[in-house]
Amino acid sequence: MRTQPTTPTPGELRERILDAAEECLIELGYNTRLHAVIAERAGLSRPTLYKHVGDQSAILEALFQREISRFFVVLDPVLRGRQSQLQVRFVDAVVFAVQYARGHRLLQKGLRDDPEVVLPWFTVKAKPMIELGAQLLTPHFERLFSPEELSGVSPTAISEWAFRIIGSLIITEGIVDTSDERALREFVRSLLSVAFMPQPDPTIP
Repeated sequence: MRTQPTTPTPGELRERILDAAEECLIELGYNTRLHAVIAERAGLSRPTLYKHVGDQSAILEALFQREISRFFVVLDPVLRGRQSQLQVRFVDAVVFAVQYARGHRLLQKGLRDDPEVVLPWFTVKAKPMIELGAQLLTPHFERLFSPEELSGVSPTAISEWAFRIIGSLIITEGIVDTSDERALREFVRSLLSVAFMPQPDPTIP
């Protein structure tokens, strides 16, 4: 007895569309008219694309939000690492984030070939990403900080500060070679030495 093929759920269709969009952007660039090529690659009609994701701007926004959500999934073990000192763990997280971005094909494609499309998501259009980052990072900071430390600073503000540091290191060139992990780590440590975090106790491993 032949089984009938199952109808994809709206969530499955959306993921299928975004997977095809990611492939098209990496292959063809951000200025490609996406709907026609995505529809062909995903085996869907253009009206289906509009229904489940929207226009080209909405597709790009959905991709960015999906990628940053995926990033926080892989960042979670770093924030939950064995290192007991908050400052060291924070440095680890920033270094991890910057190096993750350097190896991210979709992001690097945009920064290299179509920066006018990608850069606004780190600048004038950054608010949704900052809000999502704060939503995902705040529980970690609430766990990592003591009640006394939290009395003087907002976890949401710390999350936004972290996003701004990471974003600037990803999109702007400076005196620090971000491909050099040791140099990057020392630079982030120097930033924290003038910020809200105390210096680590050298007697604590």
